[in-house]
Amino acid sequence: MPQIPAQFRTLDELVRQHAEGHDLPRNVPHVRLADALARGDDPLHLLPYFRDLDTKIGNLEDLLAACADPGEEEIEAYRVEEGIAVYLVPDGQWAVFTK
Repeated sequence: MPQIPAQFRTLDELVRQHAEGHDLPRNVPHVRLADALARGDDPLHLLPYFRDLDTKIGNLEDLLAACADPGEEEIEAYRVEEGIAVYLVPDGQWAVFTK
């Protein structure tokens, strides 16, 4: 997985960069992390996935760190103005987690 840059990137830039000639996603859900934590799930099902790995997600920085783990090859995360943009590599889905 590539190193996550400290600087912010725009969501549009990231989505276009990863599209690689495929259609751009019609909708990138924006999810308030606190709401997803309260429900125990999110549109990408990352919270249950990381829970199964015994990785605690309590805030945006935890989510960014979990996605940046060197052993994690199918999830990429980037800082964007809105929060943390997460990309599922195998299926091309995106979500933005906000405060």
